[in-house]
Amino acid sequence: MHVNDIGTGGFCKKIEIIVGFLHEHKLSHEQEFNAVLKGGTAITSYPLRFLYIAEQAESANFQVAISVPKKHFHNAVDRNLLKRRIREGVRHSFHRNDFENLSIQILIVYCSKSKTEQAVLEQKIESCFQKILEHAKLH
Repeated sequence: MHVNDIGTGGFCKKIEIIVGFLHEHKLSHEQEFNAVLKGGTAITSYPLRFLYIAEQAESANFQVAISVPKKHFHNAVDRNLLKRRIREGVRHSFHRNDFENLSIQILIVYCSKSKTEQAVLEQKIESCFQKILEHAKLH
C-alpha cells in the first residue's frame, strides 16, 4: 500500500493507492510454466511448495502461478478460496521484499488436504520469499 500526500489549497489529503496482483504478475505462458516445472528449484513450507527460477536481470520481473489440486478439493469454491488467500499473501509479501534486479518465476502448489487460514499462509509465503531471495543473491 502506498500513501501519497496531495496538497490542495493549504490542506493535505492522504490518498491510498492499493497495488493489486496485476496481470503481468501471472505466470501464464505454457513454455515458462513448463520451464519452472522442469528446471525449477523447490522449497517446501507446508502446506505450500514453491518451484521457482530466479535470475539476475536489469529490471525486476516477477511472475507467479498458483495451483490447488482438484484431487483434494473437489469443489471449485474451495479451490478458488485457497487461491485467493495465497494470491493475497503473495501480494503482501511481494511489497515487503526487495526483488530489484531479479527475474523470478514461481509456481506455488498447495499440498494440504484441508483449508489453511490466511495468517498461516502469509507466514509461510513470507518465509519462502526470504529463502528465495537469499538463494538468488548467493548465485
